[in-house]
Order: sequence, then structure tokens, then C-alpha cells
Amino acid sequence: MAHQWISPRVVVETEHYGSNQSAVIGSEGVALIDAPHLPSDALAWGHFAKSLGDVRFLINSDHHPDHTIGNRFLPGEIVAHAGTRQRLETDPPTVQYLLDLLERLDPGNSRLLEGYTVRLASVLVESTLKLSLGDVTLQLRALRGHTANNVLTYLAEDGIIFTGDVVCEAGLPSFQDSHVYDWFDALDIVESYDFEHLVPGHGTVTNKAGVQRYRDMGREVIIAVADRLELGQEDEQIIREVRFEDNIHVETPTSAGYPDDLIESFQVRSITRIIEDLREQPDLRNR
Repeated sequence: MAHQWISPRVVVETEHYGSNQSAVIGSEGVALIDAPHLPSDALAWGHFAKSLGDVRFLINSDHHPDHTIGNRFLPGEIVAHAGTRQRLETDPPTVQYLLDLLERLDPGNSRLLEGYTVRLASVLVESTLKLSLGDVTLQLRALRGHTANNVLTYLAEDGIIFTGDVVCEAGLPSFQDSHVYDWFDALDIVESYDFEHLVPGHGTVTNKAGVQRYRDMGREVIIAVADRLELGQEDEQIIREVRFEDNIHVETPTSAGYPDDLIESFQVRSITRIIEDLREQPDLRNR
């Protein structure tokens, strides 16, 4: 694993397939942010995390599998948006879906999902919440962005913000669980914080310039859809022809990546969502 220390008490792992993971070390324990996608990575990350101290909390930034599958294999009381618990309680990914996906992504380790059930949050973030680790305090904020149930985590003492997929340095994630206006509002909120380092949901550690690059990437695909709508193109044609580069679910040097048909379904649902939002609020292209 490629552990990157971005302050004396914050270590980040950005090389796992799936979301990034972080550990914040305080005088009274450790807080983890997001769980590895692959069970084998989760076991290794958990072993490393325990070497840092008593793991007290595991924060999920949203409900998607690449942030939550590893909950089962990690210590700590789980903290998440109330909506994340609800989604995982009422509509979790099926075990068969996870088995099929992980047989491709983590071959030979799907046995780790035998008897799998998702581990749910016992500490819920409705609006804001503070978690104390003794000499440091994590400030959590619920907001709508990449999903309706994102959680930002802010460590003011070190000038570090952990955004989950509200910001991704690697590229655009799926829009299927978001509304574009919420996504832009969330970026404005992130930029309002005072930070030096931003740990994104996917990709390398970045800063405020990274937020603007991410906004520009989103605006590019939104304008592409808006232009076609203004020309009177049918929704079906736009959904079929407009695409954005997926650098999140694709193959890496160490993983096969998601199946092509699943990646395509993310694109279709994303462009569909953008069309729906632009019909509701045409001025979104100017954000």
C-alpha cells in the first residue's frame, strides 16, 4: 500500500481500487474515513489502522459500495449520514452483485464475502457533528452533492478536508444519485472552508485548484448536454452519444476494472440525470 502522510497525524491511501481511505490520529484514538472497496484491501488497511492506535470511528462519506463494503472488515463505530444508513438498510447491493463484481476485481478473495451483511452506522449525521479524538476534533457536515447523503469531514487544526466523491481528482464519478444543482452547491460549500489539503473520493490529494478543475470537468459535460437540448435533439440521441471519460471504474495496473456494460449503465444514468435537471433548471449551464 502507498501510505501518504499529509500531516503528522493524517495518513491517506490513494492506491486502492475504489475510494480513497484516510486515518486521523488523535491523543485519544483514531478515526478512519471510508472503507476499501476490495475485501483484501480492507483487511490490510484494518491491520495498518490498528497499528496507529485504538480505532474509535469509521466515517462513511456516502452509501456506495466502494466506500462501504469494507465496513465489515474494519474496526470502529460507524458514522454516516442518516440517509446512508437508510439506503444500506433498505436497498443494499445484493450479495450476488458483490460476488460477481469482486470475483472480477479481487479474484480469489470473494470467499471473504461468505455470510456478508453490510455493517451499518450507529452514529448518524443529520446536519453537523463533532467527533473528538482528544487533541483533535473532526467536524462533520451532511450535504447533498454526489449523493443526497454525503458527509464532509474537516480537520481544522491541520487544514485538511475529506470530501468523498463530492470532489474527485481522478475525474467525474456517476451523476446517477445526484442532482446537478446540489453538486454545484456542494462545490461552493467545499471552497468556503479554509484548507491546504483536500482528500478527494478518488485520485490524488489536491487543493482548492483541484475543486475548480473538477467543476470545469462537470461543466463541460453539462454544457455538451445543454447545447444539444437547445438544438432540439431527442433525449435518446443525447443519452446515446454524450459521454464523459470514466477514470474511476476503469481497469488499473492492478485491477480488471468494472465490466463494460456496468460502466455504460453509469454513463446512461448520468446523462439521463443531467437532462432531467437541465429541463428543470436550464440556467445550470451557467454555474
